[in-house]
Amino acid sequence: MTDTLISPIYGSLGSLIIDDIVYEDGTKETNILGGAGIYAIYGMRIWINSPESKKIGYIAQEGFDHPLDIVKQLERLDITLRRQQHANLHTTRGLNTFGPNDHRDFEYIHPIIRLTAQDPPDSWIKSLRVMHLICSPERAIEIVTEWRERGGTSTAFIWEPVPWSCLAECYEMVCEAAKLVDILTPNHEEAAALLGNPKLDPETCAKKLYNAIDSNTNIVIRSGKLGAVVTTHNNTTEWVPAYWKEHDSDKIRDVTGAGNAFCGGLCIGWVASNGDAVMAARYGAVSASYIVEQVGLPTLKDNNQWNEGPSAQERLQKIL
Repeated sequence: MTDTLISPIYGSLGSLIIDDIVYEDGTKETNILGGAGIYAIYGMRIWINSPESKKIGYIAQEGFDHPLDIVKQLERLDITLRRQQHANLHTTRGLNTFGPNDHRDFEYIHPIIRLTAQDPPDSWIKSLRVMHLICSPERAIEIVTEWRERGGTSTAFIWEPVPWSCLAECYEMVCEAAKLVDILTPNHEEAAALLGNPKLDPETCAKKLYNAIDSNTNIVIRSGKLGAVVTTHNNTTEWVPAYWKEHDSDKIRDVTGAGNAFCGGLCIGWVASNGDAVMAARYGAVSASYIVEQVGLPTLKDNNQWNEGPSAQERLQKIL
């Protein structure tokens, strides 16, 4: 466990998963750091240089078989990292199998060790200004309710519903949970499935969800190369462009985790803009841009440069 004098203000309750990957040609890679929470944390870290990066907090759930290389990779991020170790459990592990036309199958080798609202220490409950969630609507209600009961009244929540809860039969429960969060952010396919009509365009999805939830919740529909459409709490709708667009296909290698990293960028942008969902989505677009440039997580260079640059702030200026 690593504690610092800097209290975290950004966090994620998403999962850490160690991935094994089998490519279409039969080649394999093992012990690849991943998971929705990790991609969200990277989406945050891209914006904040060390040592200010300690403002990002994450709890890593580790089983008895947790690889040391994974620990070292997380420690290099220089965030506020708490290692929660489970002597009787395997670290969460998944198998990704690639097929023709970029098809990917996923299955758990070892099940998720979930984070809950009871896991962060009391100091985080007081310091965190924004928290990323990726979970079912039932868990979103449970987490936010327990967080508030613990005294976290000033924390904003950005909720990414899990794909299997974005079904028409879950619609009422998703709307109920969404009233408790500051941003609801499914992707376009998930939003359309939730609304029971796969032909709905992203903007229509955003407006329908906003009207159904009838609260101060902002809606951000992530739409890949098209960007994201945002309907804000005052019922205005605006498109935010992606950083890498369709004609930049040579820059896009793998979109795995891009949506999670987008949500990490949303967290940074939410705080930086004092709760402006449109501006926050621009931060999200920049975070996603680094994720798609390679298979796996982006590379942090010694001089706080990610991949080959340019910096997150420079990329942001290009889409303002």
